Amino acid sequence: MKKLSLLFPVIMMLIFAGMSPAAEVDTGKVYGVTIDAIDNLSSIVTALSSHSKKMTTRIVFDEFVPASDYVNAVNQIHNVSFIMGEILDSYYMNQYSVQAFTDRVNEYYNALTNKVDIWEIGNEINGEWLGNNSDVVAKMTSAYNIIKSHNAKTELTLYYNWNCWSNPANEMFRWVNTNVPANMKAGLDYVLVSYYEDDCNNFQPNWQKMMDSLHVIFPNSKIGIGECGTSTASKKAAYIQRYYTMNITTPNFVRGCFWWYYKQDCVPKTNALWTTLENAIKNTATVINPEGNTEIPLTLSLKNYPNPFNPVTKIYYTVPKASNVKLTITDISGRDVAVLVNQYKYDGEYIVDFNGEGFSSGVYFYRLETGGQVITNKMVLLK
Repeated sequence: MKKLSLLFPVIMMLIFAGMSPAAEVDTGKVYGVTIDAIDNLSSIVTALSSHSKKMTTRIVFDEFVPASDYVNAVNQIHNVSFIMGEILDSYYMNQYSVQAFTDRVNEYYNALTNKVDIWEIGNEINGEWLGNNSDVVAKMTSAYNIIKSHNAKTELTLYYNWNCWSNPANEMFRWVNTNVPANMKAGLDYVLVSYYEDDCNNFQPNWQKMMDSLHVIFPNSKIGIGECGTSTASKKAAYIQRYYTMNITTPNFVRGCFWWYYKQDCVPKTNALWTTLENAIKNTATVINPEGNTEIPLTLSLKNYPNPFNPVTKIYYTVPKASNVKLTITDISGRDVAVLVNQYKYDGEYIVDFNGEGFSSGVYFYRLETGGQVITNKMVLLK
């Protein structure tokens, strides 16, 4: 998605072997970048062709622009790179009716069919800015059915929004479980995740656990990062290194990344960040060991510090298995006085602040409920 003020940008990555609509896909790594404009085309082609790995270029097809405008660029880029076609950026989804979006899918497929290796049927599909949810689902389903009817490759981009949503129904896993039909959960070729740290309180996800959870829902799909990036110049090199060298052992994980700012940061190839990206992809392995995960399983835990406290304490808790989580504060009589957490979370370790300002001194209890388990601890507020 194009980065506009508080809205969230989009990046995706994949690597495909073969050049037909039903191309075979490399099961090792995907070296993805995003092109959000096609001017200065010769420099883009040179930068892409100079990498040591064959890249997968995600081309963002602009809103209300005919497919014919992209034929030349797609032909030239396809000579040096695999192509993933973003049918429509998430920011503009609400400007298309279901019929208009369906017409767009048919138009773009018919114009570019032989050069686009994979089709992004929905971009940041659970984003809260996409419009009426039933229309969003109808557009996604229509695109999937059209592309699949041609035996072409499909990809769905989810928006990872850990603790960054306004409506709980748009939390990524909850939205997927509610809105993605069973045939798509079984039949999507790729499911990728868009994530921008700058837009989510600089949170660093546990990518291993997140990808493991995604694989459970989409067992037949290649999975990875579909968009990433930052507009902060001082962070760019570190972000590229972090995402493109990520060590994930989930089966079917193909990396991706699709750095959103490739044209801005890496074209022409003399730009320093082109070299940063090249070094990152050159040093990644080409084979993934799906048996390599040796992490110790998480166990349910709950504690706070400091205790006693005045007026703020931090509550630390661990969720051993993805489920709905409720964290409640009760007084000495057992009456609920605050609900700190009440939402779906995947397994992991979490921290939340409790501010006792406005509460009386005394003994309080904090109770964690998740996955049918309950644990309660005592804390003391001293003023």
